[in-house]
Amino acid sequence: MSAPVLTVTRLAAGYGEGNAVEEVSFTLERGETLCLVGESGCGKSTLLKALMASPEVRLNSGTVVLEGTDLSTLTPRERRRLCCGRLGLVPQQPGSSFNPIRSYRKQFIEALKSQGKFDRAAFEDRVEAVFRKLELRDRKRILDSCPYALSGGMNQRMALALALLLEQESLLCDEPTSALDATVQLQVAKELKRLRQEQGISQIIVTHNLALAQFLADRIGVMYAGRLVEYGEADEVLHEPRHSYTRSLLAAIPRLGGGLPETEGGRG
Repeated sequence: MSAPVLTVTRLAAGYGEGNAVEEVSFTLERGETLCLVGESGCGKSTLLKALMASPEVRLNSGTVVLEGTDLSTLTPRERRRLCCGRLGLVPQQPGSSFNPIRSYRKQFIEALKSQGKFDRAAFEDRVEAVFRKLELRDRKRILDSCPYALSGGMNQRMALALALLLEQESLLCDEPTSALDATVQLQVAKELKRLRQEQGISQIIVTHNLALAQFLADRIGVMYAGRLVEYGEADEVLHEPRHSYTRSLLAAIPRLGGGLPETEGGRG
């Protein structure tokens, strides 16, 4: 059995000396989707920033081992380079993470150059192959568009496309469907699922949407007040929750679904 992509052990991190998350432990296996759920302010997004070695978040204790490398043994610059090279980040609002008035073509080329992965002769063919996987048509028009001119759903797909172009085998997605209407939510959710099933891309997906977690997850972690209070197989967490907070979270949802087909669970 191959080693996990990511192993987090008793992690404590925050915006300075204090901890926004603490005592967090989990693993991400290759080709697995882990959904982290919980209410706003519980530490989910801070955890993603810590995993991406964001300079604004400090690792105060515990360990993060990425692809066999303990991040605590690296300098901040080395840690940032390793994380950005191995982990693709799909932010909550991709349109705001891109320069709104520069074409996607220019921004994709800059990102590839920053990772030493730009090949001018192969660029168009590589983009065409990635767009085909995401069912994006009219490559030239989209590449020459600026983020402000595209829909929220299209910007989500472009963030996924960039991660695939950078050949990152793991994705960290922060509320990838929260700003989208129900139809586009389903499209993005299916694309994330297809990336795992067909390409074996590991994923950590932060969401408050239990229907999305039910649809995508192999395992679910429930966060409350900066701690991971429940963690296990998706079916167990959703149907046999052990922690009182998980039970209250589930009780507050009248029906799992929200436009996502319940019969297509994360293991499909």
